[in-house]
Amino acid sequence: MTNEMEIVERLRLENDTLRKRVAELEETVRQRDRVTQTIIDHVPALIFVMDLEDTYSHTNHSCAAFMGRKDVSEIVGHNASEFFPPEVFAAWRENNRLVVAKGEAIVAEESGPGDDGIQVYRSIKFPIRDGEGTIRWIGGIATDVTAERRAEERLGESQARAQAMLDASTDLLLLVDLEGVVVMANQAAAGRLGCSPAEAVGRRDVFPLDEPDRRAFLVEEVRRTGTPARFDAARDERWFEVTAYPVRNGDGRPARLAIFGRDVTEQRRAAQEQRRLQEQIIEAQRLAIQEIGTPLVPLTDEAVAIPLIGAIDEVRAAHFVETMLRGVDARGAQIVVVDVTGVSNVDTHVAEVLVRAARAAKLLGAEVIMTGIRPAVAQALVDLGADLGGVVTLASLQDGIAYAVRGKGRASLPRRGVRA
Repeated sequence: MTNEMEIVERLRLENDTLRKRVAELEETVRQRDRVTQTIIDHVPALIFVMDLEDTYSHTNHSCAAFMGRKDVSEIVGHNASEFFPPEVFAAWRENNRLVVAKGEAIVAEESGPGDDGIQVYRSIKFPIRDGEGTIRWIGGIATDVTAERRAEERLGESQARAQAMLDASTDLLLLVDLEGVVVMANQAAAGRLGCSPAEAVGRRDVFPLDEPDRRAFLVEEVRRTGTPARFDAARDERWFEVTAYPVRNGDGRPARLAIFGRDVTEQRRAAQEQRRLQEQIIEAQRLAIQEIGTPLVPLTDEAVAIPLIGAIDEVRAAHFVETMLRGVDARGAQIVVVDVTGVSNVDTHVAEVLVRAARAAKLLGAEVIMTGIRPAVAQALVDLGADLGGVVTLASLQDGIAYAVRGKGRASLPRRGVRA
């Protein structure tokens, strides 16, 4: 009997010891749970664990606040469908099912109603297995990215407005880095490249930086001076006036180039056409002046007059001599009156022309009368040492005509045959 009592007493003591140990372990677990809960309650992200039927077993205060509850006890043991609209719950439930199906963590953006509108969360959901490796729960950590997404939306809207404004310009607008890679392009520039603005981004060595040496020089020039660089460029038989502006980074150094290219092809073609027409007009005027500027005027059957007007260049000098000699020969003229009253600029060149004309006329047997010789013409003839022997000089064209009409000088000589 004594032995049995001893055994019972020993078992009782061991049982008490085990109960104390279990109590200590339970308290340790509770303490660890409190520590864990305290930690996750101070995490701003939403942290939760739910079973495969979408019932919460663990959560933190951030998650409770998101669901409009004051304490996690109002969440644990409740199904997620109790807290969210059907469409929101359906989307979240679909992600939970995906975790189970894949057996691994997934990252997804999930949205839900908030105090100031829809809140967006970046969720990491992962499977939690039991001791046998079977998935029993789904854990999740969701971070609020609403502010970032709204900022991205505002930035996107701002960029869209800026792009629309740039696309409205007919000028070519490019933003490139210092290696010539396109960062941004408007519709006009992209169209010149044969692509859309989005497709132009990332292209390298495009207009107007398609020459590496030229780009290096341009970049160095902009970097050195810190001022815009202006130059002309051509591409696909089009001409452009280009300005490259430095775009500086935080330390003030040029980091990119903003390039504005204006298509001036039509203006240049118009200017070329205008120059061509102007040259044609000048040539036509020159020919007209030749025709009317050296007229051969018959005075009598034996006399002609040639008044010279304006400037005498090489072409007009040759035309004058040719006109005079052809007229003398064709009409059989005995007297040629050359009037220089209207010659605007008298120099040795003009004097040489007059001397050459007089000598040529004498070779055809005609007497030359020069009228309207002003002091400047006389001085030029003297400086040239011109020999005008046999040339009659009179003060005015009227005097020369009167002289020719009266038939002075050679008028008594037999008349040369007139050629038709």
